[in-house]
Amino acid sequence: MKNIKTLNAEQLFHPRGIAIIGASQDRNRIGGHSIYATLQAGFKGGIYPVNPNHEKVQGLRCYPDVSSIKRPCDLAIVAVRAQLVPSAIEACGKAGILNAVVLAAGFRETGETGDTLEQAMLYAAREYGVRVIGPNCQGIVSVHSGVFAAFGSVADELSLRTGAVSAAFQSGGFGYSIVNLAEASGVGFRYCASSGNEADVTMPELLDTFLDDPGTALSFAYIEGVNDGRSLMRTGWKSLELGKPLLLWKGAKTNTGAQAAASHTANLTGSYDIYRTAFETCGILEVNDVEQIVDLSKVFLTGRLPDGKGVGVLGISGGSGIVFADEAINLGLDLPRFSDQTTKALLEVVPVFGSVNNPADVTAGVFNDLTVLTKTIEIVLRDSGVDQLVLLLASMSGDPATQAALAIAAESKKTDKPVIVGWSGRRSRAEKAYATLEEAGIPILPTPVRTANAAAALWRFANARKTVRTSQTALSGAGRKNLAFGSGILNEADSKRILTDFNIPVTREVKVSANANSIQAAQTEGLSFPVAVKVLSVDIPHKSDIGGVRLNVGDEDTLKIAASEVVENARAAMPNAHIEGVLISEMADGLEMLIGAVNDPTFGPVVTLGLGGIFTETLRDVSFGIAPFGVEEARRMISRLRSHKLLESYRGRPALDCEALAILVSDVSQMAHALGDNLVELDINPVFVGHRGEGVVAADALVSLK
Repeated sequence: MKNIKTLNAEQLFHPRGIAIIGASQDRNRIGGHSIYATLQAGFKGGIYPVNPNHEKVQGLRCYPDVSSIKRPCDLAIVAVRAQLVPSAIEACGKAGILNAVVLAAGFRETGETGDTLEQAMLYAAREYGVRVIGPNCQGIVSVHSGVFAAFGSVADELSLRTGAVSAAFQSGGFGYSIVNLAEASGVGFRYCASSGNEADVTMPELLDTFLDDPGTALSFAYIEGVNDGRSLMRTGWKSLELGKPLLLWKGAKTNTGAQAAASHTANLTGSYDIYRTAFETCGILEVNDVEQIVDLSKVFLTGRLPDGKGVGVLGISGGSGIVFADEAINLGLDLPRFSDQTTKALLEVVPVFGSVNNPADVTAGVFNDLTVLTKTIEIVLRDSGVDQLVLLLASMSGDPATQAALAIAAESKKTDKPVIVGWSGRRSRAEKAYATLEEAGIPILPTPVRTANAAAALWRFANARKTVRTSQTALSGAGRKNLAFGSGILNEADSKRILTDFNIPVTREVKVSANANSIQAAQTEGLSFPVAVKVLSVDIPHKSDIGGVRLNVGDEDTLKIAASEVVENARAAMPNAHIEGVLISEMADGLEMLIGAVNDPTFGPVVTLGLGGIFTETLRDVSFGIAPFGVEEARRMISRLRSHKLLESYRGRPALDCEALAILVSDVSQMAHALGDNLVELDINPVFVGHRGEGVVAADALVSLK
């Protein structure tokens, strides 16, 4: 098959002409609904029904085939049954129609026969250079151009308001219901696309197309999963580089798809954990309801981002300020103490029964003297510690609301800091005030909690643009490392030898025979008591569970007994296990951590960090990173652990070597990336973290390779 051509957004969403293959006179049929909708929406280009059984369809000339259309035509709506789709795509390519929306179902979602049809369709698309949306999709809409290459309820929504938001979704029915709800709440749309089976055009490619579009300022997607997670991440980084936020609603979160594997790591990692990590890593903003899409659209479309996480709050109700503060702090925002200069100025304006602390309560006195509001806004916006301003107006209405809106709009023009209004007033009682704020581009959100969430999203995106790595070179395929250990689960000794190849510190140890009656080998290696004694077997990944480990063995006689015991315990618990010998290792001390990696089918190598030892699966306090990454990302992984305080100094105990741990986590990510497709899973548990300056050491390891 030939190379894939870049999706041409101009042809797809602003076609000169549209061919409807399988055109129907019946507006209730797929091949008729899109014709009627596009006609009624005022599409200015040509509409060309294609059906050899009709001369006219819905008053338009009907063509026997696409080759008979002798006018410019860039898009085909394919509404024939699945068996006819491959030949229809071929005919489009031969006629120079290089974009197709396949509405028909009956492809791989139906089983083997359908999958064969889908592959035939894809072959034709590649052979003739046609880009395909679908199949099994509800179609696309270009609101500005009046293109309704779709069917179903969306094809009846012909008066969608235009705007700068573009949306794509893997569930057409659900996705277009989101569009309808968001539009009813004031969001204007540019492009909408249902991606269906994504046989050709994928979700990341659609989102890339939106980002490249000058008329799109914000994109939204609903997904259940993607085949290429790193492609989605590249799209996220692109959104940061361009300053165009990408909102994403992830469905199917509870189907963790955890691997049935030998290591703790694989048991701790679920698919949603990795998606969430990917979103955080590349700046994608996760949403989980329509109201969030509406709210974030409003605040981001102002084009203003905060320089920091400091929020100044002015309200006319003390309670709303408290509720906002609770939510904002939980979301990582700061409500900094106003500067002395700001406080002094506020004291001269705010009534004595109000409050000049942040959040400030300017009281309901503004109803009698609106200059209080005007002056306090001006004062707080001048404070260098305030990066965005939130105004909580409770349910203010009537003329006071109008005057307040005029004051807010006037002061907002004097700053480039974000200004958000939290206001639950009825629009019917404050129409002019609403119109004034909307005309000034000031977002209005109905509750303090929603206002806090929107302010936090502004800061997360602004901060991600500054701090999240945007280099995409690390994602260009997995590295390759030639290994001499074959495939399958490796024993501890061989696993540690791989670690040392990547400069990961491991405990010193020596392997002796399972029947060894001497510790001469251990003495030769310079090990000193006390030592750890462990049975060595690829068939026993969790040695301590079956009595295969003895710790703090203090002398030679005890060592001989311990070596015999761990072998006997292993044979009793797992009679069929192949015992390769006994490992005698130096003892290590410190906080026990786990570092692991799995090769996720969507995102590739993913690193896991958490408490080690007996706490690993008990507390499930873990964070994730998509490999490879540097030390800064490793530090963020550590900070996301609930238990990260254990690494700090407390109650007289010195701090642990957090920096050495971060370096180790980063090194493991480089190792996982280098192993690439060879890696199945990796488990280093425990890693002992010593006091600051003492470093870290891996005491046990399990590596599984393909």
